[in-house]
Amino acid sequence: MSNKNPYEIRLELLKMAKELCDQQYNDLSNAYWSVINNYCEQFDKSLPEVLETVKQYQVPMYTPQDIMKKASELYTFVERTNSTSKEKY
Repeated sequence: MSNKNPYEIRLELLKMAKELCDQQYNDLSNAYWSVINNYCEQFDKSLPEVLETVKQYQVPMYTPQDIMKKASELYTFVERTNSTSKEKY
């Protein structure tokens, strides 16, 4: 067990939260582009035509607030574990 100070723990949580947001964004983006490509092939449309039609479904990039929210969710686990250190997860 390492003895990290609260700032180091928060930094680690922020890094983890960003990695989770990155992964979610990448997964959703890959699925989006896969659907777009299949649609282009199936209906014999050009990419610009299809993009104009489905623009509203494009995956938005996460914001710093999204990362903070995810880090806060992760931190609740740390707080809960510290207050009930005898409990196993």
